[in-house]
Amino acid sequence: MDPKMAKHQEERLKRHKQQLRQKLTELFQIDSPDLDFGVYRIMNQKRDEITRFMDKDLIEAVDAEFGKYDTESRTQIIAEFKELEQTIRDTYGDDALDANGLKEEYRKAAKGKELHEKWLKLQGDAEEASMSDLQKAEIFAHLEEFFSRYYKDGDFLSLRRYAANEKYAVPYNGEEVLLHWANKDQYYIKTDRFLKSHGFDVGSYRVLFEVVQVEGQSNGNGKGRYFVLAGDDAVTYDDEKHLLTARFAQVPLSDDDLLSRFPPGAGRQKPNQDDIVGGLVAEILRGNGIPKGLADALQTNERDTDRNPRLYKHVMSFTKENTSDFFIHKDLGGFFGQELDFYIKNEVFRLDDLGTENEVAVERYVKRAKVLKSIAHRIIDFLAQLEDFQKTLWEKKKFVLRAGYCMTIDHVPEEFYPEILANGGQLVEWRNLYGIGEGKSGQKTLAGDRVDEAFLQSHPYLVIDTALFDDDFTDRLLEKLQHPDGTPVEGLDEAIGGLMIKSENWQALNLLQERYREQVKCIYIDPPYNTGNDEFVYRDNYQHSSWLSMMGDRLNLAHTIISNHGALFSSIDDHEIVNLRSLMNSTFGSLNFISTISVVNNLKGRSDRANIATAHENLLMYIRNDFKAFDLPLPDNYRQEYAERDDNGPYRLQGLRKRGAGARREDRPNLYYPIYYNPSNKEISLEGNGSFIKILPKLSDGSDGRWRWKKETVRENIQKILIKKVSTRDEYDVFQKDYLLIDGEEKGTKAKSIWLDTKYSSDYGTHAYKKLLGEVQFDNPKSPELIKDILHISSGEEDIILDFFAGSGTTGQSVLEINKTQTSTRKYVLIELGDYLDFIIKPRIQKVMYSSNWKDGNPKDADGQSHIFKYMELEQYEDTLNNIEFLDRDGHVQATIFGMSDYMLRYFLDVETRESLCRLNVDRLATPFAYTLRIRRDVGFNHVPVDEDGFREVTVDLVETFNYLLGLHVRRRVVRHQGGLTYRVVHGALPDGKVATIVWRNSPKNPAGHEQALEADAAFITDEILREFPDTGVLYVNGHCFAPRATPIEPEFKKCMGA
Repeated sequence: MDPKMAKHQEERLKRHKQQLRQKLTELFQIDSPDLDFGVYRIMNQKRDEITRFMDKDLIEAVDAEFGKYDTESRTQIIAEFKELEQTIRDTYGDDALDANGLKEEYRKAAKGKELHEKWLKLQGDAEEASMSDLQKAEIFAHLEEFFSRYYKDGDFLSLRRYAANEKYAVPYNGEEVLLHWANKDQYYIKTDRFLKSHGFDVGSYRVLFEVVQVEGQSNGNGKGRYFVLAGDDAVTYDDEKHLLTARFAQVPLSDDDLLSRFPPGAGRQKPNQDDIVGGLVAEILRGNGIPKGLADALQTNERDTDRNPRLYKHVMSFTKENTSDFFIHKDLGGFFGQELDFYIKNEVFRLDDLGTENEVAVERYVKRAKVLKSIAHRIIDFLAQLEDFQKTLWEKKKFVLRAGYCMTIDHVPEEFYPEILANGGQLVEWRNLYGIGEGKSGQKTLAGDRVDEAFLQSHPYLVIDTALFDDDFTDRLLEKLQHPDGTPVEGLDEAIGGLMIKSENWQALNLLQERYREQVKCIYIDPPYNTGNDEFVYRDNYQHSSWLSMMGDRLNLAHTIISNHGALFSSIDDHEIVNLRSLMNSTFGSLNFISTISVVNNLKGRSDRANIATAHENLLMYIRNDFKAFDLPLPDNYRQEYAERDDNGPYRLQGLRKRGAGARREDRPNLYYPIYYNPSNKEISLEGNGSFIKILPKLSDGSDGRWRWKKETVRENIQKILIKKVSTRDEYDVFQKDYLLIDGEEKGTKAKSIWLDTKYSSDYGTHAYKKLLGEVQFDNPKSPELIKDILHISSGEEDIILDFFAGSGTTGQSVLEINKTQTSTRKYVLIELGDYLDFIIKPRIQKVMYSSNWKDGNPKDADGQSHIFKYMELEQYEDTLNNIEFLDRDGHVQATIFGMSDYMLRYFLDVETRESLCRLNVDRLATPFAYTLRIRRDVGFNHVPVDEDGFREVTVDLVETFNYLLGLHVRRRVVRHQGGLTYRVVHGALPDGKVATIVWRNSPKNPAGHEQALEADAAFITDEILREFPDTGVLYVNGHCFAPRATPIEPEFKKCMGA
């Protein structure tokens, strides 16, 4: 080969090898060592091992694969050469061959010509057998090209490409209609409402970014949300701690506001992310008191390979961490395996070239494809391990971090009143919620600002919150909880009328699977409409597919929770209704689609679309299997029509003669017959005589008409017939008594497909919201009347209602209001991510409990209702990632393990993190009341100290977590004491009907030396606890236990959690 050509091929090989290495660095997520959140933190802990694996086991493995290819090919060709040489010698003698093959004098005959051509082909194959640098470079290029097709900004996606031939394969199994989208087989991950701090070190200095203010969602008002510095004193420097703190607010900004605050770079009309980050960096550096050494260091690159200065990188990381969405593939290995086969067929084999002048020898294709496939699968195996690990952490059922109860005081025995009155925090909350002590709206206390026991007795709907009391108070209260009539509560879950969960909704639904499987009668959701201006954040060019992935996974979980007789309703506008219909057809089945109800919520119309003013939104209705809708209550104006009354109750008169279309005799001849009436004794009959008047159904023009009822119906309902003389003419007419009550229940009206009433309007919803919460910010809350009518047609008096896009909590208010008017006991489950639950939903429900009448956030009376609700906050995916830890291994063992490529490819993440607290460290369950996770957010945990990185050591509620993992229907919760130990005992029913008692207490990690204490422990459990709960069928106990019937909690916990 020409030396210049050889050098060119060598340089090309080197370039493609480097490009592949760079792509692998990006794929393995070790290209951002400064990022200390999420999966970046995990991968950076193993950066050295992964780099070594990448360089040694992957890049060098490519050369080894090439060598293997060379050796196999040459061995086969040598064997064929030897066989050919022997054939030539046998035919023409030992001297028939020279350096150029068969000697020329033997080539003239047909046989000789054939043998010589075979010789030349083998010689060419021998030259091909040693793969050239050019061919190696092509394979490196194929690898880089293949993986680039599917990876962008941390996610594996089918990136859109424009080409003459299709670049991707869509899985299809012959369905009549197939719904597919770009990231169908991926989880949509979005947790930005739990905004996080971000810290990093610069030499001896510490820099901390904090989120101190978050304004409400823009929700279609034309403003996006952006991070800005929070006020003039947002940047401070503590000289003693060497700590620079920058405090951020996330606020909605219009395009004009954004433009004035962050001027765009050259050639741009609108600032991009670089402009915004650059503006924030400049504002931070203008902060007072920043030492020059720190300022200089922040403006230099952390490493030579960095493209941006240190401060810029961390501001970019901070904003990305708190505003990005991303995806986790559900089967990355299978996806890549299928796509690789498709790629090889179309890009390596190039089947379209077969039979053309571009055709290359099939053998050459096959050999290159084998090398490419072998190397690609090693990369795929490693990538799949990374993705499967993230999938495991996402799917793992999450811990309950905190649980509390709010209840009207009529559920609290009076023995607790002194403790309540001594709790200043509770009194302050009453003042904030109800204006008690401020003289507002008749809520003035009996003695100025003092609240006494008489006041509590006269205000049964005051709400106490157990979060304001210690654990001992809560334990005693839950054990002695009473009904409003003073009788003890014997079923705790039965007495609880509502559940609020602060969590990303997929995680909450995942935890609720066992507890609520097929128990929810009605689901109502108001998901983000994906208009581009609402709270739904999506990846560029993946607006609809991101939304479909988000909705699809949540609907799948909801489908298992809804009962066989249940229905799901979803509000949606025209942006996504087609996609949502298709998605729900796929989830619930097209035959279970009931209706698209048009809800007119702005009769004047909105100017949100060109050409047509939008006056409505859609309400999709699907059922699970067997569903029968209830009627809507009669509107007040209809009810007024029932002005007549007899012994059977109120009624209205309806003419028995058919009116309108189809009213003539010829339309239904069998409904033309006489009815006889005796005016003297008011007897009505179908068989007349001389004393009866014959009445026929005549139309106003005198022609024959018809009745609405058959003769048999008239005969069976003769007591409902009334005959009156029509005042306008001297004739009698026949009427039906239409009674308001049927079997003692007020009749209703069948729901229609168009809901037109001012009570459904957006303005009505906003008015209802402001009456309770004043000017607390929330855009476009739903009208409670809309949701109440949904509940009217879909749920009975004791049914459970679920809303996993709870928003401002309108569904909870609607359930309470309908319970009060109907004296029913419907229950609600509300799920909402972020601080809405603490600042909007929870106080909204507390207010509805206290009073039914509000104005501008103040109660007009104390005419509320008895109610208990429970609220919880769950661990989130980001919390799980932040609590992943790798085992500390002996250095020699570590090196040995990482010498095993199969281990590195398949097991290192799973095996070495199994003892992380977020994956349930079973040894730590020996002290269950001290099990903690590091959590980086404030609301709900502000009583816990925060470290310099913004983390709080939060105690996990293992008791509540295990209850939900088992699906336990809790009857009682008690606390007992023995031998200096505290026993928390939960008693209830499992989904299979078995009765379980669960015992939690501190236990020795090793029973050796603790036998006497464990014997006493076993005796107490057997003689005291089981005697208190004699119907126990299954006994769960944590830690070591000598009780004969004890089943260890740990393996069941681990299995149910999926950790």
